[in-house]
Amino acid sequence: MEDFFTITDLPAHLAYLVIAFSYFLTNMLWLRVAACVGLGLKIVYYRYSGTGLHTGLPWDSIFILINLYELALLLRDRFNARLPEADAPMLRSSFEGLNDVQISKLLRAADWKDYVVGDIITRQDAPVDALYFLCQGRAQVEVDGHIVAHLDKGTFIGEIAYLTGNPATARVVIEEPSRLLVFSRMRMAKVTAGDKQINGILYQVLGRDLAMKMRRANSAKVFEHSGANT
Repeated sequence: MEDFFTITDLPAHLAYLVIAFSYFLTNMLWLRVAACVGLGLKIVYYRYSGTGLHTGLPWDSIFILINLYELALLLRDRFNARLPEADAPMLRSSFEGLNDVQISKLLRAADWKDYVVGDIITRQDAPVDALYFLCQGRAQVEVDGHIVAHLDKGTFIGEIAYLTGNPATARVVIEEPSRLLVFSRMRMAKVTAGDKQINGILYQVLGRDLAMKMRRANSAKVFEHSGANT
């Protein structure tokens, strides 16, 4: 035990403690920082312990450089992660589970577009090449010529077609001047391919939005049925 705990080996013990701690980190930025600190302590140990582990020194140096490069990319993304001030609260709420950096990445795959009353966003049984997010305004949903729902800001349009790749299940028409985020399917694919976490959480977000719409639709049917029986 005395040989295990020596002053000379202290940097090595600290290095392994930091590396062990990094296994519990979920924030990639701090994980990279912990990795650099742990590897740096190992280099200090190799340098002053006289162990002569010359093979480990260059490899640990390479690992530090890799982590520093990834840290630079993460810090760059954080610096550029500026959400539109007016829409930031709604975006954070609607994309719950994603941080500002990840939401910013998604916004790079989207275009802001303004629509007027009567504009058609999706047509029933027609292909949909984008995912829409209603930031301002209101739209109505029609199935087989009948209005079945109204959509307010903070909801998605075309999510079923986006998730399944099938044609639109409804016709969506703008009811009042609206501002939408239009996510290109091709550009979204590039973003999600580079960050698997975004892809997984985005599917959860769209699933929650779809489930909420289904609950509202079912509640409306129950209300109509109750009214018809009174």
